[in-house]
Amino acid sequence: MRALKTVVKLFLWLSLLTIITVGVLLPGTWMYTAANLQNQIESESDVEIHLRQSIESERQSVQIGRPASARVSVKWEKPDFSRLPKHLIAFYITATGCPDYFRSPREEGWPWSKRLFASLQNRILDGDGACELIFARNLARRLNMKTDLQVAVAADRVHHFLAKDQLVAFDLHSMWFDHGVIGVETASEVVMQKPLTQLNLAELAELQLAIPPWGFWDDIKNCRNAAKLKEARDSLLAELAGIGHISDEMSRTASAQPVRCLSVKR
Repeated sequence: MRALKTVVKLFLWLSLLTIITVGVLLPGTWMYTAANLQNQIESESDVEIHLRQSIESERQSVQIGRPASARVSVKWEKPDFSRLPKHLIAFYITATGCPDYFRSPREEGWPWSKRLFASLQNRILDGDGACELIFARNLARRLNMKTDLQVAVAADRVHHFLAKDQLVAFDLHSMWFDHGVIGVETASEVVMQKPLTQLNLAELAELQLAIPPWGFWDDIKNCRNAAKLKEARDSLLAELAGIGHISDEMSRTASAQPVRCLSVKR
């Protein structure tokens, strides 16, 4: 009987400790971290302003070493989802693991909170909300967040202020490829030597290979292993056709084209 009472008391103490931890310590730590972020995020404008300062500073550092005649604008425009080619968006959300990203509702409330806390334990929960978190975490890191908790808190703030399409736009427009090369529009000018809006389907697939999670930037920039690049590009095209984002005919036509890097002057 005494042993049973001891077990009951132990259980009650453990329950009380869990309640204190979950109900007091974790929220308190979260709020303290939110109040002491490197960059405060209280609106969409804050996300834009902090990214602009970081990106323009990086671009300026590259321009300083160039002669005046070779310098270009360092200005970073506000991300605009409508400027992004729809097929590039399809490639990106598919590569990230959420081909139906825009067919699912935005994740809110408890499901989102559960996802955030799971991420602090290095667990990834199923669902398109996983990509919302990936995009928000990408932005949090570019806002100079360092620790896992800072990244999670900042990602939560970013997710609160940006809609699903804005998460994708801000992510792609602030993505770092190389020293001073930031955003997919600039990346297209550098490796494809064409404006992003002028890339055809095959070229967009090739550009996607330079974007995470693939990360073949140097290979495309220097056109290394062109045959393997074409094979990987064609695989992306076939995948997009397989899930219905493009037709089989579009995939075959694009796959018949040589890779763009072979015709770029370096």
